Amino acid sequence: MSSRSLAGALLVLCAGLTGCTGRQIQAMRERPAAAPSPAVPVATAPFTGPAVVANSNYPKDPNAPRPQPPAPFASMKNPLPPSPDNLAKGKDLFNANCAPCHGTGGAGDGPAAASLNPKPADFKSSIHTKLPDGYWFWRLSKGGTVSPFKDVGSAMPPWEGSLTEQQRWVIILYEHTFSAHK
Repeated sequence: MSSRSLAGALLVLCAGLTGCTGRQIQAMRERPAAAPSPAVPVATAPFTGPAVVANSNYPKDPNAPRPQPPAPFASMKNPLPPSPDNLAKGKDLFNANCAPCHGTGGAGDGPAAASLNPKPADFKSSIHTKLPDGYWFWRLSKGGTVSPFKDVGSAMPPWEGSLTEQQRWVIILYEHTFSAHK
């Protein structure tokens, strides 16, 4: 078994069985593999369709509209303003819990991302400017434990058991800074 496969298996085991946090994921270090080939940035057209739809091919197709959140989440609005204090709190929580997979810049390229399939969301993609607050809160709260995310093996932990509602909202405020959310 390759070290990358082993790291991925350990990550899924940790996240799936123990509900580990981003800090624990970040503590898992891969041994350096052979020199990676340089990444070639892929230009994507700005997302123009509806951001959420009833039937979606996401996460199999990362460019597809996102699935509609369940009714209790669909109309939620972030109750917190994007104040400097809230953004600073969100940044600290994001870096501690989310950056190991999503990267410190929110591009889905954290140290654990290479071993994950599906890959963590890239918050810099243009669809993230259009997603409603309820979608963000649903995904952060439930993680990969709900369809269609669990159906494709999402390793994202549900944060509702380890982060308060206010902590989840400040993280969302901070995540919005990656895409200039409207």
